[in-house]
Amino acid sequence: MKTWQLRIEDPSGETRIVPLQGEKQSSVTIGRHEDSQLLLRDPTAPMQAGLLWASPRGETGSPYWFRAQDAKLEASIGDIPMRESLLPEGVSLRIGETKLVLERTGAELALPDMPGGVKPWLTCSETGRKLLWTAKKSAATPLAIYLGGETGTGKEVIANLIHAWSERAAGPFVPINCGALPLALAESELFGHVKGAFTGASHQRPGALMQAHGGTLFLDEVADLPLDIQVKLLRFLEDGEIRPVGADRPSRADVRLLCATHKPLKQLVEEGKFRRDLYYRIASVAIEIECLRARPDDIELLATRFSAALHRTLSPRALLRLQAHSWPGNVRELRHAIERASGLAGPFVKVLSEEAFEFLLTPENIQGTPEIELGAAVLTLEEMERVMLIKALKLSRGNRATAAKILGVARSTLFEMLKRHRICGPKGDPTRLQFQPGARVA
Repeated sequence: MKTWQLRIEDPSGETRIVPLQGEKQSSVTIGRHEDSQLLLRDPTAPMQAGLLWASPRGETGSPYWFRAQDAKLEASIGDIPMRESLLPEGVSLRIGETKLVLERTGAELALPDMPGGVKPWLTCSETGRKLLWTAKKSAATPLAIYLGGETGTGKEVIANLIHAWSERAAGPFVPINCGALPLALAESELFGHVKGAFTGASHQRPGALMQAHGGTLFLDEVADLPLDIQVKLLRFLEDGEIRPVGADRPSRADVRLLCATHKPLKQLVEEGKFRRDLYYRIASVAIEIECLRARPDDIELLATRFSAALHRTLSPRALLRLQAHSWPGNVRELRHAIERASGLAGPFVKVLSEEAFEFLLTPENIQGTPEIELGAAVLTLEEMERVMLIKALKLSRGNRATAAKILGVARSTLFEMLKRHRICGPKGDPTRLQFQPGARVA
């Protein structure tokens, strides 16, 4: 069972921790009055400031809501003024000059300390905590580490943290995207070259392995390395020797290797597209980063942080909409969705509602999200009608008459529905259906 607490920062600078009793405590009165269950030590706060209560939603995020009771109270969550709102985890609620922050208690707060100057990998889920602890324990060893996971899950962020937690933190951290290396220059980029080694080599250049000497080399998308380069990388891991292109003598480098890819590396090994012996050398420790859709707690945490950075907040239904999405692009896609919704909402809209994320209900997303196709509870009747329209058009391969029969409506009614939902696209090609504001049906 998840337990919660409020961290209160008084105007005097004192910090207090007040435990919350979850569902057993239906509501908590907050104010300066002596009968308030949560007493504020703030002369600028009202006598009866507000009410905090738990309202379990069946989801895994924060269950707490806050409602201002004093008409003159200027309360805000983050930088957003509000009268009533879900209280997100980790975002400050300001009442007068007092800050209140909702946090999880006990073991749920047991995250490893994040090193300074390094971007943190944000999580509040059980799998996320286990991953960070595994990464920190592995960082203390000299072993090569392999990071697996879908695109956008934060593999480079984890790699940076491993470097910062290791004994090599004072050395360089050199990231290389193997998928972006030109085939003809891959060997030179990794191992370096001497002057005159090939046309255009006007001076000697150290490769990534030598640049990372005394530190860490992070090879992202390592599955894209050509087989001949894999052989040379294996030789380096065996004896620590580097032979730059065109060099007569090898050099030596002391490097800790971290690798990652979004591709199924074990499958590539079985298919002969990646060397088995190299795989076992780079995967002494294998850490799999779980996709964002499997971590609904983290969706709420990240969405709240991203929106707060843009001086916005999210409505409860907007959070549900985001948690119902499949996020094939993971954290990167979530950040882009928040930025897009915020940009299109305009500068005067401070609370992003579910309508701000209407662009997530495209034919492509609906097809790729079984929960939405089955009718997630987050969708309104109007949104479900749009889902059924798109599904009927896909089943009928774009034929409007057949789609009308599938839905059990007249053809004229179908066209009215298409216009109302702004769904357009060429007949006979359901893969090119579009949802565009103001568009007309063909």
